[in-house]
Amino acid sequence: MIIGMLEREIELLAQLLEEFGALRFPPGWYDREPGGTSLVTLATTLTGCTVAALDGPLADRHREHLRQRRALLADLLPAVAADTYATSYFVTLYRMAVLAEEVDDRRAAEVH
Repeated sequence: MIIGMLEREIELLAQLLEEFGALRFPPGWYDREPGGTSLVTLATTLTGCTVAALDGPLADRHREHLRQRRALLADLLPAVAADTYATSYFVTLYRMAVLAEEVDDRRAAEVH
């Protein structure tokens, strides 16, 4: 049951990653740094963490990095709320990061 659930989550994560990859970074947000955070760097980091989570369990430091960056993005979402496209882009990124965490947590639980 758990393995089937993990397989479905991995498939969903791969699909979300593919959909996200087809999106372009929101125009007008390249140089904005809400809370002093580069959104370009944050998006790149979370996308990289997602790819790594698809490939297998994350090392502890990478797992923590994913959690911290996902939480940071959650805090920054209100800063993009006035821009419909940016909101859609960053909410999709957030959902992808949450699912990457879930996949990684489920894999870690299987190991232990």
